[in-house]
Amino acid sequence: MNLSSPIQQEVEKWSKIQGISTEQFIIQAVTEKVSALNQQIHEAFFQVPQEVASPTDQEPKVCWKEGILVVETEPLSNLDINAFIDELREEFLIDAPTASV
Repeated sequence: MNLSSPIQQEVEKWSKIQGISTEQFIIQAVTEKVSALNQQIHEAFFQVPQEVASPTDQEPKVCWKEGILVVETEPLSNLDINAFIDELREEFLIDAPTASV
């Protein structure tokens, strides 16, 4: 891996302080970064506020319970469930490859 001289010096300094090789330090740093990014993605898709939408007379209540999207509503006539799911996907970005409805 080609690192700029200042970054290489920092990597060498911190790996020496931690008593590990530069390769181990780089692997740990990359692992930490990937983990942080995965956590951000997880929070963006699954840590939505408990109350997602407030109910109205004809609008269902949408919330998360134990990681599952729940829609609470009275029976609705002429409800197109596929259109409703598509609308939720657009609104809450649930159509990411790692999430499903």
